[in-house]
Amino acid sequence: MSQFVESRYVESIKRLALGLEPLDAALGGRITHPIQVIFPEKLLGLPRPTVDRHDSCLHVLLYQPGVKDKVSLRFFEQARRFVPRQIQFPILTVSAAEALNYRNRVRRPVLFPGAAYDSVSLSSGIRGRVTRNGKDVRWVRVEARLTPGGTLIGRAQGDDRGEFFLILSPAASPAHDLTDPVKVQVELFGPPLDPQPGNPEIPSLDKFWDLPTEIAAALDPLHPDNDSVSAGTVLPAGYVSLATKSFDVPLGTVLSQTTTFVIP
Repeated sequence: MSQFVESRYVESIKRLALGLEPLDAALGGRITHPIQVIFPEKLLGLPRPTVDRHDSCLHVLLYQPGVKDKVSLRFFEQARRFVPRQIQFPILTVSAAEALNYRNRVRRPVLFPGAAYDSVSLSSGIRGRVTRNGKDVRWVRVEARLTPGGTLIGRAQGDDRGEFFLILSPAASPAHDLTDPVKVQVELFGPPLDPQPGNPEIPSLDKFWDLPTEIAAALDPLHPDNDSVSAGTVLPAGYVSLATKSFDVPLGTVLSQTTTFVIP
């Protein structure tokens, strides 16, 4: 029996399981460059549903076979404008979703600037690289705070080559109190030990095999925009402080560090 049309018509109903609006961590708006959103298992040859991209730069996952109560999705692109992320989202049942506002099915994952990010003219920031035991430390998280005071003025994420691009927010030097250079303390976070693949063939099949899966909680129906994991404001599980370093950053300048952050 049809739900919305007369029985003499063929009815096809598509329901939204998850709507995605990837955001630019530096600019705050929707990412307009094409990015890919996939189930990472697809890279291993396993069948998984498709996440569709619309011309509006939004992505949608529809209710279909293979969509369970939790889905892990990877956000990435080949040009290195943004650093990949992988997030697990809970999925509402159809009946629960239909009973709530559509906003309870929308997530806005933030992607951090990558090595090839189109930085805004006169941006202030730091480019750096992180190593441990002579190897790149992949997927580090970076936080920058003013010194003194400790005001948070920027976050970044390292890529698979240990490189990060930290862009300082305008809070680094308010208009009423211009300070040049800006004194910044940078703190790096990551796993205490380098992860090891369970199968030696995995890295050849998936070059981002060790990308941490961040676990997003169910949304509060009354405050569905509160999503700290998608916003990138919380660290992946198991991350610890690895190192801190202080910099004097001239306003309107991006420091490119020739020496790496070496983790003991």
